Amino acid sequence: MAIRMTYITYTPEAHRAIIEGKQNREPVMRALIEDAGGKFIGFYGLIGRPEGDGVVISDFANLSDYMSVVAKTMLSGAISDITTAHCYTGEDVVAASTKAAGMEYKPPTP
Repeated sequence: MAIRMTYITYTPEAHRAIIEGKQNREPVMRALIEDAGGKFIGFYGLIGRPEGDGVVISDFANLSDYMSVVAKTMLSGAISDITTAHCYTGEDVVAASTKAAGMEYKPPTP
């Protein structure tokens, strides 16, 4: 599985609809992620951050399932920007370091 933090920025119209309608978007995001085969971890609003208006944390077994969620939300017109951060654990660092130790790489030379 791959944990991702997805930063979203709403359009002004979506902001208005959420605030005026007193909408909690967490259940909507949870259902969408689970329908795509992912695991919903959390949904948080952000104040004073350049990354966006909110962050959705999810876990997906494959990239295409995750991309289906991104595509669906972007096609809605309510999101103006999405940025994804791929997360890793200490175990991932150890596995990558172990694998890298057995690899060859020649850096560019002048």
